[in-house]
Amino acid sequence: MAAAGITAILNTAADIDVVGHCTDGDQVSEAVARLRPDVVLCDVRMPRMDGIAVAGSLAVAANGPKTIMMTAFDDDGRVLDAVDAGAAGFLLKDEDPHRIIEAVQYVAAGDAAFSPRAARQLSEWIRESRGADTRRESLEKLEMLTHREREFALVLVTGASDAELAAHFFVAETTVKSALTAIKNKWGIQNRTQLAVVVARSGLA
Repeated sequence: MAAAGITAILNTAADIDVVGHCTDGDQVSEAVARLRPDVVLCDVRMPRMDGIAVAGSLAVAANGPKTIMMTAFDDDGRVLDAVDAGAAGFLLKDEDPHRIIEAVQYVAAGDAAFSPRAARQLSEWIRESRGADTRRESLEKLEMLTHREREFALVLVTGASDAELAAHFFVAETTVKSALTAIKNKWGIQNRTQLAVVVARSGLA
């Protein structure tokens, strides 16, 4: 989906203001400094500076915006590198408009977002690229968790929201949020998207 289409979708949400867009990756840094967005939607493939480099630079910037990666079904899975670099969300370009709006709202509120469709594609890429060492490292990380934290992690990889996790396990959303925070602290990761990648790499979900 082109930038104009994304802009049109986001402009239908009363609580979202689209402050600008870039055609080249090397324009993002200057635009972010000038426009101060809370969230940047970034294509994995861009001229001059790709989305992975953009996500990495924004993730380490002081008070920088959160990044949501957008990609196509036929990409080669390089979005995994962007997620590892700190991207807070991951969406497919032909995602339902409601999912795109919801993801921006979710990430702006300080969480991370990936839809069930994006979760399935992410898992497929991981299955194709996963090596024995990567799987072993992920399994070791899962061993660090309590039984309940592990249960939450294995379901979260499907793209479930906090509310859906709470309903699935018949617990309060605050219980889910506390458990996910504990997992992120134990693993030294930033968000639920990176958490889902670790779980998917383990081969258990």
